[in-house]
Amino acid sequence: MRLPSHKTKIVATIGPASLKSETIEAMIKAGMGVARINFAHGDLEQHARTIELVRKAARRLNRPVAILGDLPGVKIRVGEIARGSVTLRRWQTVTLTTRDVVGNEGLIPVQFKDFPKMVSRGDVIYLSDGFIALRVEEVRGTDVVCKVLVGGTLFSHKGINVPKARIAIDAVTESDLRFIEFAIEHGVDAIGISFVGSAYDVLKVRRFVEEKGGRMFIIAKIERPDAVRNFDEILRAADGIMIARGDLGVEMPIEKLPILQKKLIHKANCAGKPAITATQMLESMTEEKLPTRAEVTDVANAILDGTDAVMLSEETAVGRYPVDAVRMMARIAKTIEAYRDSLWSARIVEWKMSEWKGRMPRKGTIKDTIARSIIEALNSMDIKHILTPTRTGETARLISRFKPKQWVLAFVKDEWVGNTLMFSYGVYPFVVEETSEDEILRLISGLGLVKENDTILLTKGTPIGKTAGTNTIRIFSV
Repeated sequence: MRLPSHKTKIVATIGPASLKSETIEAMIKAGMGVARINFAHGDLEQHARTIELVRKAARRLNRPVAILGDLPGVKIRVGEIARGSVTLRRWQTVTLTTRDVVGNEGLIPVQFKDFPKMVSRGDVIYLSDGFIALRVEEVRGTDVVCKVLVGGTLFSHKGINVPKARIAIDAVTESDLRFIEFAIEHGVDAIGISFVGSAYDVLKVRRFVEEKGGRMFIIAKIERPDAVRNFDEILRAADGIMIARGDLGVEMPIEKLPILQKKLIHKANCAGKPAITATQMLESMTEEKLPTRAEVTDVANAILDGTDAVMLSEETAVGRYPVDAVRMMARIAKTIEAYRDSLWSARIVEWKMSEWKGRMPRKGTIKDTIARSIIEALNSMDIKHILTPTRTGETARLISRFKPKQWVLAFVKDEWVGNTLMFSYGVYPFVVEETSEDEILRLISGLGLVKENDTILLTKGTPIGKTAGTNTIRIFSV
């Protein structure tokens, strides 16, 4: 077999443009490792069909593919607009209303009954990820009269942001809990929590999943100022994070977003938890065959920042070129990873290790120490692959955070654990019945992943005293 050409994981949203078995298969072949289902759109019957199509395609291709269910959360959205869209022009007057109406150029329905209570005269309201800006002139009962500051085309069901407003309800709604139940019943691997404000939101979902007898890899979406302020506690509670730059770039000064992205990814790397960078990464490919140069640079910089995964939203859900968008992501990742690998030197490793030690607890775990030792070994020897038998996936993730140029081949007995590793950079999971050293070597030799005289590194868990889990490294030639 051949391992993927890129180690950065690609999350692709499945929607009307890609909801066909042949398209999903082509996206997996192009590099999709995680299929995202956006529960904010479509119905449960469609979502069940999507899950079935992804699972069947993955089995046919014998590729690991994780499924991520993205919860709607407390997203304030525009309602239905006549003919699907309307063009708002600068300085025109437009009314946002919670009345049950169909929108037009002067009247826009809002799907949140308490919306008028959230705003007051002079507030700025952003629509459609901040591309359209309105200023509140007057609030009249169910209506909010506004002046258009920045115009544009507004489509049905687009998001609404009011940066100064605070929504006095839980981030995890009753509707979200019903979606989680559906996800558990249909074997979804991971859940993305929208508009997380604190660790409480993550723990609420975790408790609910446990009460329902399920297992879920929990991704906290960082898209509100509260999430940024409480990021450290959210990171501890979650299994991974998603930097959702659409809402985040509206809720805070947009010029601060690039620096914040780097800081959040770095913290996630230090914790050994995967980070996904999302929103508008190759947005022009929704309509065009090729992305803009700026978009390519954006994806490249996210990879250089240390992101584990990059995400496609509208590009693959409703875009004209879903397979091409995935293929482009893979091409960018392959090129940028090769550049970063060329910089892999003793000086860089020493700098990275010393920097991270300052952020990590003075007394690390045995697994953490093993992971750091592996990186130092990789820099001093020509090692082909890192072989990691793992029960929970933790050892593989702790190695992955250093972004080594070698693949981390993880061997798991539990398919769900293997699928959760599809969020981590450079980790390729194998689901096996036996994780003994002999069986692993027999498997990778049979697949042609190693040849005679290749040097490989193997992590092991050797019971000694009270020690459990990975505690040993072996380096040897095949």
